Amino acid sequence: FRQVVLRVKLRRDAIAVALRDRVYVYHLADLSLRDKIYTADNPHGLLCLSTAIPDMVLACPSVTDGHVRVERYGVRKVVLMEAHESSLRALALTEDGTKLATASTKGTVIRVWDVATAACTVEFRRGVERVQMTGLAWSWDHQYLACCSDKGTTHVFGIQEGTNQRKKSKSLSSKLFNKVRQSLLDVDQPKSISQIRGIPHPQACAFVPDLPNTLAVVGYDLDGNGVLLLSDYSKEEATRIAYHVVVRSHTPEQDELLSEGAQRRKRLLATPPTSSTDTPTTDTTTNATEQEEGKLYVGERVEVLENQMKEIRFEEQEEGFLDVSGFDIPSLSQPPPKDKLDSDKNDDEDNNNSNNNNSSNSKTSNPLDVLADPIIATTQ
Repeated sequence: FRQVVLRVKLRRDAIAVALRDRVYVYHLADLSLRDKIYTADNPHGLLCLSTAIPDMVLACPSVTDGHVRVERYGVRKVVLMEAHESSLRALALTEDGTKLATASTKGTVIRVWDVATAACTVEFRRGVERVQMTGLAWSWDHQYLACCSDKGTTHVFGIQEGTNQRKKSKSLSSKLFNKVRQSLLDVDQPKSISQIRGIPHPQACAFVPDLPNTLAVVGYDLDGNGVLLLSDYSKEEATRIAYHVVVRSHTPEQDELLSEGAQRRKRLLATPPTSSTDTPTTDTTTNATEQEEGKLYVGERVEVLENQMKEIRFEEQEEGFLDVSGFDIPSLSQPPPKDKLDSDKNDDEDNNNSNNNNSSNSKTSNPLDVLADPIIATTQ
């Protein structure tokens, strides 16, 4: 491909690849091209495939922002949905290809569509603030829908509850004017049945098929570590089942998510800057240290003797903390310049020569003259 591959979806008989402005579909048996679909700008690589039915259903953005294109290859039919006014941010298709969930870049409303009729069956209100949706997932029985965003809260919606509330709202608002009816629908949109917290930066969510009422959420914590959270969403405020730190490595993108304390600990443990020529080093096998603007950068394990510091040892402990032991720092002043050292050395030599001359002259001259007038004795 001449563009960056943003997403790949696989099923038993086909493989689909999403690029920035198009989608390619290939036969899995011989990798021959089956279909080529042009889309609107798709920076997130939105693409969905049905996997539980013989006839494939594919969903992706249409050529118009906010619209969805659904390919029903079994009946050779294309379905277009005017899903949102703004650009699409998330898509989720059920395994049987009958229901499609969509969310826009605003992240305030999630809509559920019937693929066969292209009708919106239910709308869920996630919130009123604009967010970036990072994950959207269906349950295995298609009765629940979960979404996570950069706000840190994962919401779980009930499809049956949302459908019943939508029917009630339509019946109640049918007697009102259009503007009042629209306002009532916005206020009375079904909310989430459960909220999951515990991961500050969730990136994806999925229902666990073997555990009832269990949702898995993955993301980053405040220290930038990759974490996994399992929660029971049977109650409005979800209950934590398990929490695991999966990945501890850091990338530049993850470093932006670090808290101030975590950034300070990581800076102390990071590779130190290049030491200057004036700073002495102790051993090539140990990491160098450098004092810069009052901050001492150290490696994972360093022992250094610098200026007047004696046996300063830094040892990494658990959770990124440092153990500093055996130090004695009477002064942190820098050593004097080389020119000053040379001048001081010359002054010392002159003083020594003068003292030697005085001692020799005192031996040859009259002691009474020296006692009477020492200036004359030193100048002779």
